[in-house]
Amino acid sequence: MKTGKLIDAALTRLFRGLSFISGIVGALMMVLAVANVIARSVFNRPIFGTVEIISYSALLLGAFALALNELSDGNITMTLLTDSLKPTPKHLFELVTSLLAAAFYAAITFRYAEEVLVTLDKATKTSTVGIPMWCVNAVMAVGFFAAMLALLLKALRCAAYLVCRGAQNQVGGDSV
Repeated sequence: MKTGKLIDAALTRLFRGLSFISGIVGALMMVLAVANVIARSVFNRPIFGTVEIISYSALLLGAFALALNELSDGNITMTLLTDSLKPTPKHLFELVTSLLAAAFYAAITFRYAEEVLVTLDKATKTSTVGIPMWCVNAVMAVGFFAAMLALLLKALRCAAYLVCRGAQNQVGGDSV
């Protein structure tokens, strides 16, 4: 049980770290956008590649924030059904949906990993600034892989609740 808590804590720290990086990138995007507006307005010279840099940075921002968002239930969800359920069925629904979403994110991760190899082989770059596309795809693969891990951790927490709750009910705990 101690190992499970260590893994949970380590993954949570990883997701918080990725989210922190996401926040830094968001702040830098805002600074670049404001600097570009000032440069365009005052000097009549916009910063080269601002739109492309901000566009690809937004991908990193979203991908790296996704895992912590999944783990902390930050999504906008329809809870009309689950809010009316008792804890055990609610955790069962969360377990199933987390596993399905994790499988979906695994497929996305695999596809981005394939794209890393393709764009690395072709040496594809963005059109304006020349950012290597394999880097963009690698960032997305890392982000979706972390989100998949977050969903698996969430599913594991639900399964642990269900197992512990079942054991408690067999020993004479309260029924749900």
